[in-house]
Amino acid sequence: MTDRNDGTTLELPSDQEILITRAFDAPARLVFEAVTRPEHIRRWWAPRSRGEMTACSVDLRVGGEWRFAMQAKNGMNVEFYGTFREIDAPTRIVQTEIFAMFPDVVSVVTLTLTEKDGRTTLQSRVVYPSKDVRDQVIASGMEGGMRESYLQLTEVVRSLA
Repeated sequence: MTDRNDGTTLELPSDQEILITRAFDAPARLVFEAVTRPEHIRRWWAPRSRGEMTACSVDLRVGGEWRFAMQAKNGMNVEFYGTFREIDAPTRIVQTEIFAMFPDVVSVVTLTLTEKDGRTTLQSRVVYPSKDVRDQVIASGMEGGMRESYLQLTEVVRSLA
């Protein structure tokens, strides 16, 4: 488990998983809104130090598709997309996630929001097709970008509360 004192933890519960956890001082409905509505996603998804979001589409329904892209400062275009498998607003979303550079590698992300006393804990569990894929994701530097994005998400949730 890595906790860098920024409020976000990253754990490796199995050889194929990454579990990210962060708490927000807001009800689940507001956190759900922040992670599902394009006008809010555009404000937090791309880490500001690394680039700028260039595409954001969300068809929030079972079978609906989503797509996020950013132009990285190093010139690389980074794009992710997938399909929603389950939606139980405002507590759970299950979706596929594909990194466009590797279109045959499909991961499954389960996002859960648990509210208690007006505070919401977000858990994002990503299951990769293999340990090798999970390890490549970790080696890519995703953790630093994820942490910056989650700090930005905290700002967005705070602005909605």
